Amino acid sequence: MLPPVIRVPGHTAEAATVRWALEQIDAEMRERPLASTLVAEHLALVMLIHLLRLHLVVARPGETSGWLAGLTDPIVASALRAIHARPAHAWTVSQLGTVAEVSRSTLAARFKQVVGQSPLEYLTGWRIELAAAHLRRGDDTVAAIARQVGYGSESALSDAFKRITGASPREYRRTSTL
Repeated sequence: MLPPVIRVPGHTAEAATVRWALEQIDAEMRERPLASTLVAEHLALVMLIHLLRLHLVVARPGETSGWLAGLTDPIVASALRAIHARPAHAWTVSQLGTVAEVSRSTLAARFKQVVGQSPLEYLTGWRIELAAAHLRRGDDTVAAIARQVGYGSESALSDAFKRITGASPREYRRTSTL
């Protein structure tokens, strides 16, 4: 979770990069050369990355949690990379501990401390985010999406999806495409 405001001290390298990106975005949108929108979007992404880097450097312990905080911890980052690389895999905390080269209990405690939830809670949330993205943009059946994101059946995905979002996958698809 990001704070509502990230202060960028004017004397930092990040400030210079953000300033440059804003100036370039302004020029792209004012002058409208070929592919200006695409260039502006990519410049905004570069600016966001620099702001996130700055936030991670200056944030006090406990100020940042979630995926972003997990990337700053080598042990948790290893588990996160594995989860994001293979979200459909039937991960156990023990397997993720092996990936991170620590015990199951060390990973579980560290992950909870840094990210704010257990590794398997995070995995479930990530799978639901992926399923929601599939539902918004595609015509795949709920059963096909369930298999793609790591659920053994449509009903298993539907139960988890409803528990987390408050809507069934079909309801979500219908309301998100209105």
